[in-house]
Amino acid sequence: MWNFAVIFHSEKAPQVIQTKLTGIMLWLSFGASLPALPAECLTVSGQDHQDPGVQFLRQGIAQDPGPGDPANSAGSMVTDTLDADRLVARSFERQKVGDYFNALTDLYAALRQYESGNDLRGMATVYNAIGTIHHYDQNYPEAGAFYARSLAIRRKLGPQEDIAVLYGNIGSLLEDIGRPDSALPFHRQNLEIRRTLGDRKWLAVCYSNLGSCMSKLGQSDSASHYLSEGLALIREIGDPRLVSITLSMLGQAYLQQDAPAKAIQACSEGLRLAKETNAMSAKEPCMKCLYQAYSRSGDYRKALTMLEGNIALRDSMFGKDNAKGLLKIEMAFAYKRRQYTDSLKRVEKDRQARFAYLRQIDDQRNQKRAVLFITLAVLGLSGALWNRLRFMRRSRNMVRQERDRSDALLLNILPMTIAEELKRDGHAMAREVEGVSILFTDFHEFTKLSERLSAQELVEGIDTCYRAFDSIAMRHGLEKIKTIGDAYMCAGGLPEPRKGSVRNTVLAALAMQEWLQQHAFASREQGKPVFRMRAGIHTGPVVAGIVGKAKFQYDVWGDTVNIAARFVSAGEVGEVNISEATYAILCTDPRFTFIPRGKIMTKGKGEMEMFFVRRQTGKAGGQEGEASLDLDTLLGQAGRAGQ
Repeated sequence: MWNFAVIFHSEKAPQVIQTKLTGIMLWLSFGASLPALPAECLTVSGQDHQDPGVQFLRQGIAQDPGPGDPANSAGSMVTDTLDADRLVARSFERQKVGDYFNALTDLYAALRQYESGNDLRGMATVYNAIGTIHHYDQNYPEAGAFYARSLAIRRKLGPQEDIAVLYGNIGSLLEDIGRPDSALPFHRQNLEIRRTLGDRKWLAVCYSNLGSCMSKLGQSDSASHYLSEGLALIREIGDPRLVSITLSMLGQAYLQQDAPAKAIQACSEGLRLAKETNAMSAKEPCMKCLYQAYSRSGDYRKALTMLEGNIALRDSMFGKDNAKGLLKIEMAFAYKRRQYTDSLKRVEKDRQARFAYLRQIDDQRNQKRAVLFITLAVLGLSGALWNRLRFMRRSRNMVRQERDRSDALLLNILPMTIAEELKRDGHAMAREVEGVSILFTDFHEFTKLSERLSAQELVEGIDTCYRAFDSIAMRHGLEKIKTIGDAYMCAGGLPEPRKGSVRNTVLAALAMQEWLQQHAFASREQGKPVFRMRAGIHTGPVVAGIVGKAKFQYDVWGDTVNIAARFVSAGEVGEVNISEATYAILCTDPRFTFIPRGKIMTKGKGEMEMFFVRRQTGKAGGQEGEASLDLDTLLGQAGRAGQ
C-alpha cells in the first residue's frame, strides 16, 4: 500500500517504494518476540496501544534510543557536522531518482559524523531516513527499529514538526503490515499537529494518508472526502510529484470501491505526471494501480504492459544487485561500529572461535565420507521430488489455461449470467424479459456497394463498422445479439431489465450514426466508398434464450423484434427511427429532440406511429449513456470485451 507519511524524511525526501515481504510475513506467521520499546514512544493522545500492530514497533530499542542519551546530552556541543548535513541533503536527492544504494551510503557516512559529534538531532534525522529506506524495501522490522530510535530522541528534544513526521511514518508502517486500525490514531495525531502549524503541504499529505487509511478500513465515504481534500490542496500548491502520488492513492481507493474505470483515469494522470517530473518512485504505485485496474476491466494487453513496466522499474531500484549493495552497506556499518566499541574483545572471540572451528574440522574428518554420501542421497531425492512437483504444476497450469480459454470463449458468445447458468446446470432456461429495446441497423444501398467493391474490401469495410458498433454497444450496456449480412442487431435491458436501458439504446444508435458520419468523411478523403445506414428501435417484451445444440447462440424472439425490423426498413439514411412505445418512455428526457413522422404503413403491421430522434444540441456524444450504466453492467461487458 502507498502511504504519504513516509514521503518526507524531514522537509524533503523521496517517495515510498515496496519490495520484499520476508520480514513482515515472518512476524505475522510466528508472532516473533520483539524487544520492548519505551511506552511513551508509542502513545498517541494519551492512550497506550497494545494491539499486535503497535507491538510490532516495540522491537526498535530496548532501553537506549541510540549511542547517545537525549536526557544527558541535550546541551552537548555539535562539532564538524557541515559535511554530514550535506551528505544527508545529497542522500535525499538521490532517493528522489531511485538511487537508494548511494543514498544509504551517504546516510551511514553522515551518521558516523553525527555520532562522533554527539549531535542527537542529526542522529534522529538519519535514523528516520534509514528507516524509510528499509520501509521502501519492505524490511519492516528494521524500519520499525530505526523509526523507534528517531522517535525516542525527538520525543525529548522536539520540535513538534519533527515528531509529526515520525507519527506519519509509523502510521504508514502499521498500514503496510495490515493494521490500518492501529495506524489511524497516528495519522490523526499527525493531522492535529499540522493543523496547529498551518503548513498547507503537510495538511494535504495528512488528508491523503487519512483517505488511504479509511479506504483500507472500508470507509469509502470518508476515504473519498479526505483524498479529494488532499488532492485539491496539492493541486493548488502546484507540486506535480505529490499530485501523482495522491492520484495513485485515489486510484487504489477506487479499486477498493470496485470502480476500475475511475482508477484507470486517476492513475493514468498520475503516471503521466510522474514521467514528466522523472519521479521514478512515483511511477511504481501508478503502474501497479493501472495493472490491477486494467486486469479488472478485462484489458489484459494494457495490464500486461503495466506489469512489465512495473517489474522493470522495481528491478532498476531494488533489483538483486541493488539489494546486495544495500546489505553490504548495512553489514559494513555494523562491523565498523562493533570494531569501534569493542574491537579487542571481538578479535579475541574471533580467534577462539577460529581455533575451535579448526579443532572441530579435525575431529569430523573421519565422518566426511558418510556426510557426503547422505548429502548426495538427499540431493538426489530432492531433485526427484522437485521434478515431480514441476510436472504437477505444469499439468495444473495446462488444465487451468484450457479452462480459462473455454470460459473466455463462452463469455464471448453469451451474457455472463447465462454463461454461468449454462456451466452450473448444463442448460439455460429461456426467459421472458419486459421492457427490452431492440436496435436494428442496415446499410443503405448495400447491394450497389457490394458490386463496386471486391470481396476483401467489402468484408474489411463491414468489419470496421461492426467493430465500432460493438464498442459503442458495450459502452452503453447493450447486448449484441447477431449480425445478418449488412444488418446489425443488439438489445438494451438484457439479460435482465435495467433502469435506463431504453435511453442507453437510443444513445447507442445516435453514437453509431455519428461514428459512421465521421468514418464517411475520412473515406471520402481517401477516395473510398462511403457506408451509410438506417437505424430502428422498438421497446417491448421479448423471449430470450439459447438456440441450438451445435454452434449455439443467444437470441431473442417475439413481436418486439419483428416491429423493430419494420422500423429500420421504414427509416431514412442517417436517422434513428423509434416507435411510439419507445417515444412514450423518453419523451420527457431533455437529452433528445423528437420529430413526429405520423403514421406510416409497415409490412404485416399496418400503419404505425413513428418518430425520428436526435440528440439535443450541445450534448456530447456517448457520455450520457456511459454515466447511466450500473457497475454490474460495466463489469460484465468489460469481461467479455477482454476475452
